Amino acid sequence: MQALAVWLYDTHIADLHADHRGRPGWTWSDAAYGRWGSQSRVVSHLLPVTSPGTRANPARVRVFLDGLLPEGNARTNYALSAGVAPEDTFGLISAYGRDTAGALVFQGLAEDAPDRTGSYERATDPEVATLLREADRHSPADHTLRGNQSISLAGMIPKIGLHRDAVGWLRCLGGAPSTWILKIAHPETSPVADVVDTEALALALARSLGLTTVDAHVLSVDGVRAIAVSRYDRKADESGRIRRVHQEDSAQALSISTADPTRKFQYGNALPSLSAIAEILRAGGAEPDDLLRLVTFNVAIGNTDMHAKNISVLRLPDGSARLAPAYDTSMHLHHPTSQRRFGFDIDGESDLDRIDTRALVAEGRSWRLPERRATELVTSTLEGLGRALDEVDRAAHPGVGDGAVETVAARVSSLLAGALTVAPAVRARRGPRRRST
Repeated sequence: MQALAVWLYDTHIADLHADHRGRPGWTWSDAAYGRWGSQSRVVSHLLPVTSPGTRANPARVRVFLDGLLPEGNARTNYALSAGVAPEDTFGLISAYGRDTAGALVFQGLAEDAPDRTGSYERATDPEVATLLREADRHSPADHTLRGNQSISLAGMIPKIGLHRDAVGWLRCLGGAPSTWILKIAHPETSPVADVVDTEALALALARSLGLTTVDAHVLSVDGVRAIAVSRYDRKADESGRIRRVHQEDSAQALSISTADPTRKFQYGNALPSLSAIAEILRAGGAEPDDLLRLVTFNVAIGNTDMHAKNISVLRLPDGSARLAPAYDTSMHLHHPTSQRRFGFDIDGESDLDRIDTRALVAEGRSWRLPERRATELVTSTLEGLGRALDEVDRAAHPGVGDGAVETVAARVSSLLAGALTVAPAVRARRGPRRRST
């Protein structure tokens, strides 16, 4: 039986094995049980730690592992490069599981702890450009460039993981943690060529509101246009060593298979839903306040690509959980061909032209947030976004046209106009405040 050791936070937490048909299985270790105890969700909301030797639910294991891997054409490319079938989850994890989204490391049973493995190698601009081009092709990447990289980055958009120092880009070999993600841009002739530009601007706005720690900028590498995004799940310690921070996306946490990519969106289904994500946060000891702020922000900027894989939960070494910083967020409604459907229902509504402040507050209330708190969260986020739009350095985002910014500014103004009618109504129902004596 093939097997891999699964590591998390310097602990060998489980063994991943494949049966004679290649189906993955997960067996918890003594170390995981001893460190976190039974039912800890330090790995995943629906894969709690159980007693040593116990096998986790195989269907949930498969969905969770698939959530670490690319989707669609990107998964096919990874499989071709590794010489395995695209549906071979265990084979793909074996090839690319040394550096995944979050902090899990999958490696040989007899290998040293992952903090003692891996190295970096300088990458020239032409080499980075080749890696970006190959990420979007149905053929194996140039193995002289890939070397022994073993990085898995989930999602549909072709991307690569690299490290960066003061000199430039470095490839991550043998499981060394990547710290940046580079995504190739749409062709300049595409009607949505500015998606990477509006993503960089949206993340700058989100950072000014405290919704993300991510840094992003658009660059051209040897003629290949791309966006570089810093990884929030990588942190340097006092010695400068890169540490992984665990996370799972909401589709993984809800055990939703995204083999059909549309399942990432709610689109009339019971799941995924924002209320379910709010409950995941509460189960990890966090209130969903930041989730409501994040949703309000994405509604305001017109991000029609907000879905379950673009909302993640950080799972910290003490077993607690909190909302991950914003990522993969951009502006879409200025595009003439853009759909206007949000990825989640907001108080039963998904049409972005019909989602108003009242709907956002009502959605927050459905998560058991008090009405006054929900109103203040929505209003303060919109007000902060309005200020950020006024103050942002537009010269730093030359690829963003006036139409994109004006569309968002108009939406913020419209939503705030609705907010002015919500807050007085809340105060009226509560009655006047008592003065302290």
